[in-house]
Amino acid sequence: MNILVTGGNGFIGKHLVRDLINCSHKVFVLKSNILNYASLQKEIENLNFDTVIHLAGLSHVIDHSPSLLYETNVIGSQNVVLAVEKNYQKKKIFLASTCHVYSDTKSPISEMFPLGPKSHYAASKLAMEFICNNTATRNKIVSLRLFNCIGIGQKESFFIPKILKAHIQKEPVIHLGRIETKREFNDVRWAVKIIRSLAEVDAPPGNYNICSGETFKASEMLRIVSEKTKHFPEIISDVELLRPDEQSIIVGDPTRTLNTLNQNGIRLHQPPIRTILNDMITEYKRQIDAQKNL
Repeated sequence: MNILVTGGNGFIGKHLVRDLINCSHKVFVLKSNILNYASLQKEIENLNFDTVIHLAGLSHVIDHSPSLLYETNVIGSQNVVLAVEKNYQKKKIFLASTCHVYSDTKSPISEMFPLGPKSHYAASKLAMEFICNNTATRNKIVSLRLFNCIGIGQKESFFIPKILKAHIQKEPVIHLGRIETKREFNDVRWAVKIIRSLAEVDAPPGNYNICSGETFKASEMLRIVSEKTKHFPEIISDVELLRPDEQSIIVGDPTRTLNTLNQNGIRLHQPPIRTILNDMITEYKRQIDAQKNL
């Protein structure tokens, strides 16, 4: 397949591009700013692709103004769809959305669960889904509602990279928000295989949870990392790091996604959480040692 990837230099994008190339797909990584429609349209009209995987956008934990979130995640995404619509038809456009579009619940969340975004980020992603579905008349939209992913290359403002760095560098104190919340901690390498496989099997339009259905408390992750690094720092709960929209548990129901893949003979198994964390610790240590030797 020939695949156009937006946001190919981001955390998930880099892993996805690497996975696609390893599976012999031809990959075009969009260079244009998605807010610059003229540049975007000119670049896209000169490419020949079968599928678009749209990852470009602003992420949840970065402190952006609401107007910039909506402009980038909604208008920028609409620009991508408009540029594809002008030049192509009968293509699939996969949108990277989020589990945060759903209402609060402690039960596993299926794609049919009521919607209820609690933050500007979540609202911008739901608005993205709506406007892109209503903009696309010649092409089909697939929304990928991603649950929490971890892996190499994730920014240090995220929980796992932050605690890994602190443990590896033997910091005596770590300031964190709530540590009794339960989240999925999915291997980004596994998540991009799910995304790639959905593209390969030409998944029907609609919404797909990218999730495992397995959760861990943040405190459990701290304990595992402490055991593996043999470092036990003091943990301080910092009120400035608490998010008012934060849910006590977020867990997805992967049934629709896995059934779609299983029907095509694809079964993807995620590594155990200790293996995922061990891989990350090994790589972070290598990066730190490399910096010391510069």
